[in-house]
Order: sequence, then structure tokens, then C-alpha cells
Amino acid sequence: MKFEIKNAKRFSWPGIEGYAYMDKAESKKMSCAYINVGGRHGKIKNIKSDRLYFVISGNGKFIVNDKSMDVKKTDAILIPKSTPYDYKGRMKLFLIDCPAFDPKADIKIEEEK
Repeated sequence: MKFEIKNAKRFSWPGIEGYAYMDKAESKKMSCAYINVGGRHGKIKNIKSDRLYFVISGNGKFIVNDKSMDVKKTDAILIPKSTPYDYKGRMKLFLIDCPAFDPKADIKIEEEK
């Protein structure tokens, strides 16, 4: 299967914009997205999926289980399911959810500012 940005679904909120390349309609096993970060994501946890973020460019900070990590181009960050996390900075990320993203599984802990 090939997925292209021209067919992806756009999403955004203050400081975050991106494209969902695939979701659970295409595959129950995994989904992926491209994210352009220009602020803060907001603290959440996902109760169904492990998440792998890859930093394509830029730099920022991930806060995972209240532990802060500086990130830069080529870093990969694994977020196990049910783990609270947040991120902020100016960076482009590629995200893989396993199993596929389900919006009902994202639990907001703290809003983005």
C-alpha cells in the first residue's frame, strides 16, 4: 500500500497541524501521521496504542511520565500505551500508532497552552 499526502486527512489545533496518512479504516494494526509542531501538543495518554515518534527536522522537548527529554532531527521516541506525555518545540514529526489510532483512546490530561 502507498499513502500520499494529497489523500491524507488534515488535522490541526493551536501549535499543531498535520496529516493522517491512514487510520483504522485502512488498517486495524497501525496508522501513521505527519505532524508539524509549532507550539505545545498538550498532555495526554493513549489507552490503546503504543506510539513511535520520529523527528524529521527541528528540535523540541518530549515530557514522558514527567521525565523531560530534549529531541532533535533523527531521534525516535517510543511512548507505551497508557503513558502520560506531552511535547513542544518547532519540529516535524512522523508518528506511528500500533494498533491504529482511535480518537476515543486519547485521554486529555492537560490542555495545550
